[in-house]
Amino acid sequence: MKPILLKTNGLILLMLFSLSISASGLPDYYPEKLNHMQGNIDDIDIRTGRIIINDIPWKLSMNVKVHSMSTEFSSVQTLKKGTYLAFKVDTINGKSEIAEIWILPKFFSRPALK
Repeated sequence: MKPILLKTNGLILLMLFSLSISASGLPDYYPEKLNHMQGNIDDIDIRTGRIIINDIPWKLSMNVKVHSMSTEFSSVQTLKKGTYLAFKVDTINGKSEIAEIWILPKFFSRPALK
């Protein structure tokens, strides 16, 4: 009976730790449907607000929100070359800027479109 009890306790602990993670493996504060653009950071210059994602240069909004797997509101300093992310672009006065970023785990992939 002890092995069954240990498995049950382990399952309960796993369920408790999983409460803040959605079915997709992402934290609850990430969008339910992460249908934003995604890519890897090729280069970033926080000082100038420039970021290159999948060979495309972008401008970071001065108020860009960054979310990581471990904290709802992170800093742009957490963004590094090679980081995989999803991002939302806003257009202000005809200029596109990245307004929000969600750092994604390497295993994450967008569900296939039907």
